[in-house]
Amino acid sequence: MLNILDYCTSGTIWSGIISYVQNHMKEYQHILAYPFTDDDLLNMLKKNAKSILPTNEYDSFRKAITALRKGSASSLKKENLYRLCYVLALKSDTQAQDLFLNYLHQNELSPRSLDEFILITCLKLQVSWEEMSKIRKTYQIQISSQPISPGTLNEDDTVKMYYTVIHEQLHTCKDLIQFLDDSENMSFFAKTRNTQYLALFDDVELELLYNADQEQIIRLVTDYGSSEKETILEYYHSLFGLQDDNSKDCLSDQEIALLCNRFDHVFMTYDNFCLLVQRKRPMDISSGMFMLNLLKKLLTEETDSVNDFYANFLDPDEFIGVCNDILIYFGFPVLNPACDNFDRLLLDVYRETLGDNFFVSNSQFQRLYIQNLRNYMKQIAKA
Repeated sequence: MLNILDYCTSGTIWSGIISYVQNHMKEYQHILAYPFTDDDLLNMLKKNAKSILPTNEYDSFRKAITALRKGSASSLKKENLYRLCYVLALKSDTQAQDLFLNYLHQNELSPRSLDEFILITCLKLQVSWEEMSKIRKTYQIQISSQPISPGTLNEDDTVKMYYTVIHEQLHTCKDLIQFLDDSENMSFFAKTRNTQYLALFDDVELELLYNADQEQIIRLVTDYGSSEKETILEYYHSLFGLQDDNSKDCLSDQEIALLCNRFDHVFMTYDNFCLLVQRKRPMDISSGMFMLNLLKKLLTEETDSVNDFYANFLDPDEFIGVCNDILIYFGFPVLNPACDNFDRLLLDVYRETLGDNFFVSNSQFQRLYIQNLRNYMKQIAKA
């Protein structure tokens, strides 16, 4: 049996920063001897920050990174995450995405956000922090006035923006400024991440969902292309209640509410879910929230192996590899139990279930895994 108290405290991204530097020592060996201590790394980060950031920004970053080192904080605010990219002297936007997705358990930097669009482009062009800050300040009004959601809900728009604009059209700061000064280009940007939103709600008929109110019926598109009617409340219970298709057992509303306090980046209240579904409030979809949905949607029959969503639950390397591939594809961080207590719970329950049920079928194991996860969530809600 797992000790549920182990999952009631937050992980820290400090270990992720350590791992990143360890795995990229060639970039830092001139200023950091290996092996290094936590204090050695902290001193390097503070030294780099002092040479890059204005005094007031340096003070903010220094306090935040020191709190991480001391264990009095577990995360960094977005602005300090942006600063960290420059403090670590990243040489490209792809290095920044690697840092975010594979080490810090952050969603990918998204071109859909005007602020992050500027950051991604400036990292690609190797523009200094000072110059990038000036550009962001110049377009602060546009950044602040972005709509909550994009005007259209088309797939692949974000990817097209990244490859056809950032990488093919923007080669200098002048190109970037000209692009930002064209008001027609502003219609692309929004406060929500379209790719991840569509990933979570891929079975919902978007036109009806987008215009729905809280009491309306939404339509879920089945594997066969037909649609089934369901209320938003039923959809909420299916997702956050961890209801198995073959079982009526489900986390109660009260248990979900308690889990909102334990895993606030994964679970949410029904009212907030309605706002998320209807895109009336800008909220990031977390990898943990997506995983709740993914565990039930992964296909378990070998005849489905041509589908990207097939996974052999009985093979740990394949199962975790498939989950990570899907997470990365939709812009979520890979499973990182060192940084995230919910990821740690998912993997520990998986391993415990595998140890007890190795000789069942793949489909039976999927049901047992979700059942065990639900049982542990019930215990955590009561803790």
